[in-house]
This record gives sequence, C-alpha cells and structure tokens, in this order.
Amino acid sequence: MKVEIITVGNELTLGEVVNTNAVFMASSLTERGFEVSCIATVGDNEYCIEDALLRAQEHADAIVVSGGLGPTADDVTANSAAKALGRRMTINKEILQSLRESFARRGMEMPLANEKQAFFPHQAEIIPNPLGTASGFILRHKGRIYVFLPGVPRELKHLFSENVLPLLEKERQDKPCFRSRTLKVFGFTESAIADRLKGITLQSHSAALAYLPRFPENHVKITASGKSPEEVAKNLEEMEKIIREKLEGRVFAFDTETLEEIVGRMLRSNLATLAVAESCTGGLIAHRLTQIPGSSDYFEWGLVTYSNRAKVEILKVPEELLATHGAVSALVAEKMAEGVQQISQSTLGLGVTGIAGPGGGSEEKPVGTVFIALASPRGILSKRYQFQGDREQIKIISAHTAIDWVRRYFLNVLSGISGQPA
Repeated sequence: MKVEIITVGNELTLGEVVNTNAVFMASSLTERGFEVSCIATVGDNEYCIEDALLRAQEHADAIVVSGGLGPTADDVTANSAAKALGRRMTINKEILQSLRESFARRGMEMPLANEKQAFFPHQAEIIPNPLGTASGFILRHKGRIYVFLPGVPRELKHLFSENVLPLLEKERQDKPCFRSRTLKVFGFTESAIADRLKGITLQSHSAALAYLPRFPENHVKITASGKSPEEVAKNLEEMEKIIREKLEGRVFAFDTETLEEIVGRMLRSNLATLAVAESCTGGLIAHRLTQIPGSSDYFEWGLVTYSNRAKVEILKVPEELLATHGAVSALVAEKMAEGVQQISQSTLGLGVTGIAGPGGGSEEKPVGTVFIALASPRGILSKRYQFQGDREQIKIISAHTAIDWVRRYFLNVLSGISGQPA
C-alpha cells in the first residue's frame, strides 16, 4: 500500500517549527512495510490544501493529513477537504456535546469558535480525540482513504498509533513479511561503523542495513525479510547478534530505548545510586537522567558548580588545585566526582568540567576540551576529550559521554577501573 503524508500549517512552510509529525508518521509507516510515496507540506491556504489532496490520489492508496483542524480562522483543512472531494459540511451533534462537556469539566464555557470543530465533511468517519478538542476523521473517495488528524504532536502520535495504523493494516491488500530494528550506537563514527560491518553477508540473512546519523549517536537500521514471521525473526536476531559483536559493546539500545533508560535500569538492578557535579554541561546530565519516571530510585544529587567558588565551597575542590591546574583539568574533574559522591553518599559520582565555547579556549586547552571523571567503589577514573562543534553540540556530546560512562562502568569496559580498554 502506498501512503502519502500531507502536513498543513504556515508555521511549517515558514520554517518556524520542525516538522516532527512527518518524521514520526513516515518512520512508523515504513517500519510496518507501507511505502511512503510522498511527503508534502502546505500552508494554511484552501487552494493549496485542495490541490495537494487531489494530486495525492493520483499516486497513493491512502493519504494522511495533519494540521489545520483547530478552532481559528486559519484552520481550513476540513473545509478544504470537503471542497476537494465534493462534500458539504455537516455538524456532528455528538462531537459538539462532547466539546461542551469537556469545557464544562474544566469549569469553562466553551468559546463560540470551538463549535467549528464539530463540523465535518458529509459521511466522515469520526476519530475521537481524548487528548484535545480537534477530532480526526476519515473520508473514502474513489477507492482512496483520506485520514485527517490534528497537528498537535502529542495528539497526532496517539491517534496515529491507536487508530490510523490499525486501519491501514486492515485495509491493505499486500501483507509483507519483514521486520525492522534500529540499533543505537555511541562511540563510533558513521564511517567507522560502516568499516566494521563491511564484511557482513546481508543476502544470506535476507537483510538490508541503513545508516542513520542522529547526533551524538549513530543508528543502524536492520530490515530483515522472510517467507514466514518465524523466518523473519530468525534472520533479524542473527543479524543483530553479528552487528553487536562487531561493534564491541558500542550498541547501547534499540528502537525507542534511550541511553537514560538503559543507565537507569542498570543503576536500579545493581541497587546503586548516582550523583552528578556539572560545570560546562550546566545541568544537562541531571535533566536527562531525571526525564525517566522513577529516577528518584537511583538519582541522588545534581549540582551545577559552574564557578570556582562553587567548586571550592560545595565540592571541597582545593583552591591550590584550581590555581595550579585550572578548573578544566583531570584533577579538578576527579575532585568534583569525589566531592559529589561523598556529600550525597551515593554509589557513583560523576564530575564534568570543560570549555563549551565559543570563547574561553587556549592553545593548551582549546574550545571543546572536556574532562569527565567517575568516582566509584572500585576507584576513580578521569579522561580528557576534545569534542568538536558549537556550544550546544559540545554540551550535548559531553553529557551523552558522561552518561555512557555509567553504562560502561556496569559492563566493566572502562579502562582504569576494569582494566579493559575504553
């Protein structure tokens, strides 16, 4: 089945908002064997929307449209769909009542403008939206399926996953037998990954690989096919095992898993706790770790000791050490890690200090110089890194590397602590 995606909104055509809806829908469809024939983006203009809808039916079996279902004057998708497909607009009294009740539950009277969201093209199949006021709807026209969804990412993801994908799976005639899995890699560049995987015989496993840079990670997507679901699962499992072995522990997660989730599970399963002292990353490590529900089970403290005074007064970094070696040094990173470990009484202490730029660098310590240290029951380890990029990129990769140190610690692959190469 060929599917076209149309995203609607002036904020998209003006470049004010990144089109995450298109990325989400395209990747979800591709993973399930649908062919995404085209992705189009149009502004909040009736003529442009009508034209896109009519063009789409020429080369797609299903058309999924997002955006333009709100209550304001520039939300014209429903009207445009009615005109393009020769329908009249009719009111859905059940949706209207549902909208009024929704506002009443919040102690509000429904604004008159929201009545617009109860009007749909004639014979539309309604997709109720439990997360917002804009219901989606389905139209069938000349053998094509048109699906219209709200543009709010949270609402779209829910309706797309719960309603649209099952609908398309039911309607499709072709039933491909394949599965995909994305392995997330950190510590190797894209070219280094490709070199290590060069000798793999993909044909013998009926598999294909795609390399997807996702700074600061690199992803390897495996797509395996077969004559039966069992054969597909076998091919996928074998290929994943080969890739993990060749990448020597640098695969840290797969599909929707994140580094923070993996590290959180490791800390919890080892009954360990973690505290972090950050300088150049400005709290980014603590923010990422605490994005995981239940992180209070293992995350103790997060300190942003940005100034030298904070390092001295809070973490007890010796002043003479700062004067002799500078705040950006291995010894200071180690004292930061030790200090936060001691005052929090945590199992592990992370310390990060560096120069994120754009200024502050020197010949000896240029912008991108970052020291990471880990204090643990086994001892303390620090290492200097020279990262590239702008200020934001340096902060991101520094935080990612520091969090990955915890993962590698539990896998016993940190040199100086485990005796194995980093």
